[in-house]
Amino acid sequence: MSDTLRQTLALLLLAAVAVCGLATAGPAAADDERRAAAWRTRRVIFNNDGNDAFLTSAPATKEGFWSVRMDHIDDCGVDSVFYNPCQGIGFGTLETRVGDVFTSTDGSFQHNRTAALIAQGTDPLHLAAEACRRRDIEFVWSLRLNDIHDSFQPVLFTRWKQEHAQLLMGTREDLKKYPSSDPRHVWSFADFAHQEVRDMVVANVKDVVNRYNVDGAELDFLRHTCFFKETRLYQPATREHTDMLTDMVGQVRREILAASAKKGSPILLCVRVLPGLELNRRFGFDVERWIERGYIDVLVVGGGYDPFTLPVKQMIDVGHAADIPVYACLSLSGMQTNVVKNTHLTPQNIKAWRGAAANAWHAGVDGITSFNVFPQSPGTEQTRWARAVWQNLNDPTALVGKDKMYCIENLGFSYTSGYMMRSVPWKDRLPADVSSGATIERVLPVAEDLAGVADTLDSLRLRVAFLELQADDRITVKINGTPIKVVAEKPNWVAGDVSPDVLKKGGNVLSFTYQSGAAPALTVALVELHVNYKADRSE
Repeated sequence: MSDTLRQTLALLLLAAVAVCGLATAGPAAADDERRAAAWRTRRVIFNNDGNDAFLTSAPATKEGFWSVRMDHIDDCGVDSVFYNPCQGIGFGTLETRVGDVFTSTDGSFQHNRTAALIAQGTDPLHLAAEACRRRDIEFVWSLRLNDIHDSFQPVLFTRWKQEHAQLLMGTREDLKKYPSSDPRHVWSFADFAHQEVRDMVVANVKDVVNRYNVDGAELDFLRHTCFFKETRLYQPATREHTDMLTDMVGQVRREILAASAKKGSPILLCVRVLPGLELNRRFGFDVERWIERGYIDVLVVGGGYDPFTLPVKQMIDVGHAADIPVYACLSLSGMQTNVVKNTHLTPQNIKAWRGAAANAWHAGVDGITSFNVFPQSPGTEQTRWARAVWQNLNDPTALVGKDKMYCIENLGFSYTSGYMMRSVPWKDRLPADVSSGATIERVLPVAEDLAGVADTLDSLRLRVAFLELQADDRITVKINGTPIKVVAEKPNWVAGDVSPDVLKKGGNVLSFTYQSGAAPALTVALVELHVNYKADRSE
């Protein structure tokens, strides 16, 4: 037997063993290499949604593509990029072999940018990977499993969905038939009860991990969190359907292992899931079983809609018990300004990002994923801002002594919108109604021992937004049982200074009593704790 034939047979045997999920030659070494890859340093994961492929006027060249986002990730704490070139099943800004290449002629998108790059022998996924390789930054391909932006943006509706309309959960008429608060309003979800849909996912994974130089693949189950028809009726996924997703993840794992054997180095399988095992099971994600079967290398937790109060601890404990790193997702969507009636809610500022990051690090995460945070071309304010965010997320020790804002955020939209399917945990969050003569309590997480650094503080101020608040209304606010003197600050807001010894590191119980007033009830819409240090003069 020739050496060439012997080497070919050996490679075929290695790939076959990997596909079967069995031990390869030198299993201990392979396991150690995979573990090292899984536990590499990821202070900040930059989740790039791939819009740099078309939402730009930069030239459709390598340099033009890089100038939009990828040229701006140096020296700011980004250790990993999770790149999503897909806006839904069967769609991608890459030279896909199993779906549509995006070549929109819609005026809101740049015409045929991806096709122009493909004509040059490349595509956005190749270019994003190359940008990371040049910087020794990890590169992970992220697959949004059931993105439904095409429910509202027809230009994104793929040929695959047009040709397989029977595999979708609704029809375009549902957009007008049901209000936005009804989950059936969002109509373009693919129904994963169909084998064809799950096969499409596996085919996508097989295609990409075998043709692109990726360090990992992420299955993003939160873009968007609906895989079966029962979810659109606010019902839990059935065991049969949960088993279907588990089988699909298992098939993906086998493709990952086979591609790893072919490549000669581990390709990681990452998943983005909800905070909490029970909540995940409700949507059909049996994360516990995935871990028990050895399918998962990296866990990313949360949609980012509750950055300050994300209940990530259980998933950290589960992941770490299985020797899996866990990352918290913080999103601009949870940070940006919202308006509820006349109330101006959480401002998008660097102090808020610090507070959310401090809480995540305190909970025990291994790093932070930024979501919907994007640079946009050289020298722009958007690029400066994105880099500032990353620089403030990447090191828990650097957050010590920096001004912060801690919040109990308002999750009204996240809970009531059919778009979110009630996937964000609602219990003990805001908004919350307090009736006249009644008291309600909420917990404010604070990652710092403020009493221990009292002499370094410049100010410590609590702000609370009450909807329908009138000048003569009588309210009482307490922190851990201690009354806080609050006064009207502006319409719907009260505020008061807080003594550092009232607060503790971790969860702080805030109580709100509506003693009397004109309205039968008030709504507690938002809580903010502003922590300002003498030595910090940040914006």
